[in-house]
This record gives sequence, structure tokens and C-alpha cells, in this order.
Amino acid sequence: MSGPKATVLCVDDHWKDLIERKTLLEENGFVVLEVTGWEESLKVFVDCTVHAVILDYQLPGMNGDMVAAMMKRLKPHIPIILLSAYGPLPEKKLRPVDAFVYKSDGKRRLLSTLRELLANRSRPFFSRWLNHWKSRNQVVSQ
Repeated sequence: MSGPKATVLCVDDHWKDLIERKTLLEENGFVVLEVTGWEESLKVFVDCTVHAVILDYQLPGMNGDMVAAMMKRLKPHIPIILLSAYGPLPEKKLRPVDAFVYKSDGKRRLLSTLRELLANRSRPFFSRWLNHWKSRNQVVSQ
């Protein structure tokens, strides 16, 4: 996104990981809203302007895929990245998210995925849908 800074909602119950991610994103020009629980994440998601979400898979009380599904019902146009230290996750767990990144993939991968999702968001709906459909079919056929 050019112009105003994109606001990213980061959700992780591990404070150290959350602060590291927040620092990385802020150093790269993003505004970051950080929360440690899934309930608070939904409140912030609804009440604040959010351009993207980075969501940890393992959260106390509810897994990230379920939180992502609720977020997508509320604001389907907001891209969501699901993070996990474990994997691979089953396809059904990845349906509500726009991208999946292993925590071990590193900072560069997270940043490039986020930037790509934000850049694609400004493209027309059909173009985004077609690219999403193509990427899903590539995963299935491999």
C-alpha cells in the first residue's frame, strides 16, 4: 500500500513472538495493533481499521483457523495470514485464510507475503479470485 501506512492486526499468545513481529512490521512501515487472545482480536478487528491480519494458529481457547473464519464472515476483504510452528496443516484448516507461513520461514517470507496480499487487495475482485483459485488448484495437484 502506498500513501497511508497499512494497519496490521497481530494475534499471538506468546508475548515475545508478538513483540518481535510488531517491531519487524513497524520497522518496515506498518502500523501494528497487537493482541494476545482470540476474543480481543475479534473486538479489535471489528472496532478498528485493519488492512491485514497476522494470526497465530495455536491460541488458547480457539485455533487460529476458527478465528480467521469468524473474521472472514465479518470482513471478507481483509487478508489473513495464518502462522504456525507446526505443519503442514490440513487443507480444511487453511480455507479461511489467504496465506499460510511457517514461523521458521523467517522475517523476509512474512514481509513478502504481507506485501503481496496488500498489493493484490487493490486489484479487481475477479482478478483476485482467479489468482486465488489458481493457487489452490496448484496445491491440490502437486
